[in-house]
Amino acid sequence: MVLIKPFKAAILNPKLENRTELICPVYDTIDAHLYEKYSARKNNVIHFTTRKEGVEEKEFVDYAKQNLSRFFNDGILIERENPSFYIYGVRYRLSEEILEQIPEEERRETYFAFGLVALVKVGKLNEHDILGHEKTFEANTLERYGLMKECKMNFSPIVAEYNLPSHDINRIFEDYLGFSRPDLKIDERKKPIVDVVLNGAHHLLWEVSDEEIIGKIQELIRDKKIMILDGHHRYSASYRLSTEREEGTASAYTLMMLLEGGDRALLLLPWHRCVKKCRMEDLWTRVKENFAVESYDKSESENVMSTIHSKLSECNSDFDVRLCMYDGERFYLLRADEQKIRKLSEERGERVGLDIISLHEWLIGKPEDIVFMSSPRDAIEKVDKGDYRVAFFLKPLRITDVEYKARVEKKGFPQKSTLFLPKVAEGVVMRKWK
Repeated sequence: MVLIKPFKAAILNPKLENRTELICPVYDTIDAHLYEKYSARKNNVIHFTTRKEGVEEKEFVDYAKQNLSRFFNDGILIERENPSFYIYGVRYRLSEEILEQIPEEERRETYFAFGLVALVKVGKLNEHDILGHEKTFEANTLERYGLMKECKMNFSPIVAEYNLPSHDINRIFEDYLGFSRPDLKIDERKKPIVDVVLNGAHHLLWEVSDEEIIGKIQELIRDKKIMILDGHHRYSASYRLSTEREEGTASAYTLMMLLEGGDRALLLLPWHRCVKKCRMEDLWTRVKENFAVESYDKSESENVMSTIHSKLSECNSDFDVRLCMYDGERFYLLRADEQKIRKLSEERGERVGLDIISLHEWLIGKPEDIVFMSSPRDAIEKVDKGDYRVAFFLKPLRITDVEYKARVEKKGFPQKSTLFLPKVAEGVVMRKWK
């Protein structure tokens, strides 16, 4: 049983005119360059959400607590008066290079996702009604745990999905707001309490304090299972906090945004890999042992990427495993030996995600010098500049694949296997517990 309840959100003060300047992307998407960009703004929430590279964790937590106190004391952050549910809307578009990775029939000019922001009762992951699909790392969990415990804050909602073919919750949202997506027609009587733009995506937050609506939504969610899409380490940290008995530090609930799994505005894209240190002679030995290779000339890169996206998406079974590789000179389509893939599947007890699994098992292992890229063109540029030696491109998974991994196989994908869109922003909706 999934228990959800309303809460008093902490938000940036609506009286501030520059709130767009005060938000930032979620902490685990921020690199050194982005940190410098957002931290240059004194009142950006990055000063308590994200640790700067090279800064010790204790130093960061102390710094975060000081800034969080300043934000509340100066009225930059305020807490809403009434416990409520919140509708989090993200209206966004995709760049051409991201769009071309999506099947043509699923492409849209504008995507508009609705999420329910509420407190969700925490339970042990994958034991009952809350499922995860990605492996977590203890160090990453401990960092979030320490920050959340000391600040007594959820800084951004964990994103999870539920299945509701009737679309009842999204219909409640549209009826309440008085418009249908992807249109955006703001009713002056129901204006959003947050309305900001981050990297071209429009983030909106509406407050719903109507007790009848809250009760209906609670009933609709109660018998569902929910699967975490983004925020596995934050959830693990929340579970650790929920088991503590020290007064004032524990919380049995955590902050989540729940999206309908069948929503057309919820997208699943691949993370591609660039590898820095790589002995190409050894790599090619492993490639030829496990894959058939088709080669494409670099000079036709625009057409080649379109061809490769098409060929990667042509897989007709779990055992038809294909990867693309780029070494700065040529592109290669790698088709795995089916018998070896079947053996790998049997050994691991897994059928979903065999392309990612075989890539790590057979070709790149678990190198420390790997970078994950959503943009194929950015990955190609990194190899061309000599920053990285080789890039690997993967096909998108389907949400049904992720659900099968979590619910049936009960296994975790390798790190950075799934890129779900839309992303929430840090600073749109937070929660402080007493």
